[in-house]
Amino acid sequence: MTKFLMRVAALALAGLLSACGGSGDGPASAPTNVSVVAHDTYVTVSFDQQPGYTYWIFSAAADSITRDNYLQFPSARLTWPATSPQVISGLTNGTTYSFIINATKGGSQAGPASASISAVPRIAGVNWTAGTVISGVNVRGLAYGYANYIAVGNGGAIYKTADKGTTWTATTSNVTDDLYGAVTGSSLVMAVGAGGKVLTTTDATTWTVQTNAATTATLYGVTYGSAKYVAVGAGGVIVTSSDSGVTWTAQTSGTTADLYGVAFANGKFIALGAGGVMLTSTDAVTWTAVTTGTTADLHHAIYGNSVYVAVGAAGTILTSTDAVTWTAVSSGTTQTLYRIIHGSQFVVAGAAGTLLYGTDGATWTAATSGTTSDLYALLYGSDFNYFAAGSNGVNLLSQ
Repeated sequence: MTKFLMRVAALALAGLLSACGGSGDGPASAPTNVSVVAHDTYVTVSFDQQPGYTYWIFSAAADSITRDNYLQFPSARLTWPATSPQVISGLTNGTTYSFIINATKGGSQAGPASASISAVPRIAGVNWTAGTVISGVNVRGLAYGYANYIAVGNGGAIYKTADKGTTWTATTSNVTDDLYGAVTGSSLVMAVGAGGKVLTTTDATTWTVQTNAATTATLYGVTYGSAKYVAVGAGGVIVTSSDSGVTWTAQTSGTTADLYGVAFANGKFIALGAGGVMLTSTDAVTWTAVTTGTTADLHHAIYGNSVYVAVGAAGTILTSTDAVTWTAVSSGTTQTLYRIIHGSQFVVAGAAGTLLYGTDGATWTAATSGTTSDLYALLYGSDFNYFAAGSNGVNLLSQ
């Protein structure tokens, strides 16, 4: 549908709202307790929802709107029937949008509209809020699946939250080994840990301990790419699985250094570890050592905005355009950096509550985390949220 036809349709609907006179008594007052919360490229509109009412949200890119003039502004939109909370997505960060709501009842004439409320969507990763602490758990890995954030940690602890960290529910892992990493694959979520343990779930509740991990070495990291799972660990161990973690094959890494992390980035597998060791592979079978120019332990890498970025001990951040030649950049911190994620921008999590963000991999700004706990795990959710977690069960959300 062309923009012209869309505006004509919206105008016709607006006319119906103000003129229709069907059965039932129209609402005598505007919807109450209306609020608009800005997120990364979307907002959430909440209001008191009454049974039997149909709600209409008018919005546009403007400082203020009315039901009669909203079509005069860019990005004019009518969302109906709306339910609270209503997500309105596809917005541009940094742009001011305004929202009003009214309602009909049983086909009646529309009632009065609420006051115009404005909000400015903004990039996530800058502002963080604390979730409910998971008592007694050092969270080392995070994954998202089955409408839950999943946290794994010491002693085989696995917790899940469906409300972004407000309420955590313990699940039975069937192991007491420390768990260090987690990943979402094509059809399951996988966790790995000490003793070569591999656990999988297809519902975020019931976990299966796989019996053939091809190693008893501690596995510190796991990733998924090119239809296979790749886990790395102590003594240079690399194991791969192409059948949902049931059968594993040990690969030759060419190193005995502990490997602390692995990522699938821009078509490449990148494994990183002690003393600045880095290995790359296109198939997870043949691995090539890369010169990083550092002796600092490296923990994780990612690709975004046309650049590879790796992070590690003593505030180390390396960048590369080809994953072969790496250049050190200033992070502004000496804290160990454990995890990097790219979503709407790069975000890094590290020791003592360190959180950094940036868009190009070279320039970094520190965010206020509100904690001094080590942040070992970091995830970019499908709903444009960053989620961090770490020691003492601390977990943080940026949206």
